[in-house]
Amino acid sequence: MRMMILAAIGLSTALAYAQPMAGPPTADEHTLVLAHFDETVSLDLAKGDAALEVIGADVVAGGKWGGALRLGEGQSVSLDPAGNMDMSAGTAMFWFKPDWQSPPVASHALMSMRLDGDPPGYFILTHGWWETSGGAGRTYFVYDNQAFMHTSNSYLPTLGARLNDWHHFAIAWEQGMPGRCAIYVDGERVSRTMKNCETVRRPAGRLLIGSGEAADPGPRWAEGLLDELVILDRALGDSEVAAAFRAQESRWEEIQAQKWAWLTDTLAGPDPTFERNNQGHIMESRALLDEGLPWANPENIPTIVDKIKRAGFNVYIPCVWHGRGARYPHETEAMEGGLGKAYAAMDVDPFAELVRQCHDAGIEVHPWFCVVKREQGQHPELVEETTPGNFFDAHRPEFRDFIVGLMTDFVRRYGVDGINLDYIRTGGLCKGPLCRAEYLARFGTDLEEDAKTRTQDGGPNPNIVQWQDEAIGDIVRRVAEEGRTVNPKLVVSIDGHVHGPAEHPDAHGRNEMPWVDAGWVDVVYNMDYGEHLGFGHVDAVRAAVSRPAAIVDLPGNYQRTDTGKVEPRAGRLVADHISYCQRRWPGNGVALYLYSMLSEEQIEALRAGPFREDAVPHWVR
Repeated sequence: MRMMILAAIGLSTALAYAQPMAGPPTADEHTLVLAHFDETVSLDLAKGDAALEVIGADVVAGGKWGGALRLGEGQSVSLDPAGNMDMSAGTAMFWFKPDWQSPPVASHALMSMRLDGDPPGYFILTHGWWETSGGAGRTYFVYDNQAFMHTSNSYLPTLGARLNDWHHFAIAWEQGMPGRCAIYVDGERVSRTMKNCETVRRPAGRLLIGSGEAADPGPRWAEGLLDELVILDRALGDSEVAAAFRAQESRWEEIQAQKWAWLTDTLAGPDPTFERNNQGHIMESRALLDEGLPWANPENIPTIVDKIKRAGFNVYIPCVWHGRGARYPHETEAMEGGLGKAYAAMDVDPFAELVRQCHDAGIEVHPWFCVVKREQGQHPELVEETTPGNFFDAHRPEFRDFIVGLMTDFVRRYGVDGINLDYIRTGGLCKGPLCRAEYLARFGTDLEEDAKTRTQDGGPNPNIVQWQDEAIGDIVRRVAEEGRTVNPKLVVSIDGHVHGPAEHPDAHGRNEMPWVDAGWVDVVYNMDYGEHLGFGHVDAVRAAVSRPAAIVDLPGNYQRTDTGKVEPRAGRLVADHISYCQRRWPGNGVALYLYSMLSEEQIEALRAGPFREDAVPHWVR
């Protein structure tokens, strides 16, 4: 185990703790519920009603400590949350030994609860969720769906054969300004969301353990052994959850090391090999995405170009359309914020200057469009009643003409090398009069009725999938074809969560694999911003697509502090992620999100490791 990686991810702090004799959890003044499940299906401590409703579940031998609760298909227990759970702040912890295949394919809900309100909400912890829009293979904790308080990660598939061992799960939640919700596995935070959430909905039903029925009428069962359930009346922090895990697991140091074997084992292997051009330069595209607007001030451009170059990147992907107006000078289109006035006072087009200086430095420029995203009421004529919130109506031919024309004009205007499409999905299902009429004419059935039906294996209605695919696919195809009439070498890339071969198709029209197979799209950047990269998912997608080189994992270089502040991730881990991608997935290079978090520490680590030698852009098409 390379200690520099452990230090980079903060695990070395765990060594400062004395290791007590491990044992089952005990209650303290913050404990609302404690259940050991050693002999009977019952609660050992409850501040509210201690009675459990049991459906098929039973206690069996072989728990983490003593017995364990068997939760198979159709089996669950539930408790009254009154007095036993505090929605304003809390933590739920338990040990779980999945019966799932590795990597897990089907969905498995560990707990769920209905919430009040109009519309009502739900609370759920589930592995697999929203499969039709990229949720397969991810673990979700939804604190309150109506407050948009949820977090997710792709950590469990990284466990491989160890998935079926005992694992310590914890979820923590807290309303407030900001509020937070987080998922922990084996003492480590694997995902967290922090956002303003002054209040959340309250329970409107029992807390179900082993079932997702409170949030979803479809069958989602835990399927495994559950032991040592604890519910607290406060949200534990990272160090407190880690301490709880160590107090119950004597092998915690070994488990900590095993968590990172996917990375350390690969980096201990042979160095990657690269093609070289006639001048001896490495041929590898190294893309850096930028969601900000530093280039809007021409005075910043030399610094931007220098930073990109010093870090070793050779492809710059700046966001020029975020759904609230053009971010570049435009004669007729409204511009975002106060950019119109600022640009009018300039004697240079800042984006044209950006392209010029990047090209002089050997850096390609691929403008980034959030294609269907709509903010601040832009173009009301391009939506209709019930168009999904914060999205344009992709089913309106007028919108598709508008956005394709905007992007093609940009390619023509600025002589860019590629174009990057984000938010390339409908965002939901439009059920307005125009959409319903068009759907009826297309398929001869009612849109809303079809939306209620699913395939035998739980997938979305095939007509819905086709209808959504046709609208989004039309945009992708036309951008590729029309853009390449301007620049035959134009590289078309997509930002998404790529659907694997075992997953249901996306019901919002973002099905990237057919676009790759058709040759419309050269690169799909699989957004993968956690510390543990979802390598199993990427492997499965690359094995199924006709051009595996087109699938490029996109790690992040940022993290959030306990106070919610976004800060740069440790440079060593960022460099190790890039090195890992180079070794495991050769093809259309590597990429990183995002420019604003690119620190000097990260630049030094990249230059000492994966980017120690410069490269020229290279695309496998």
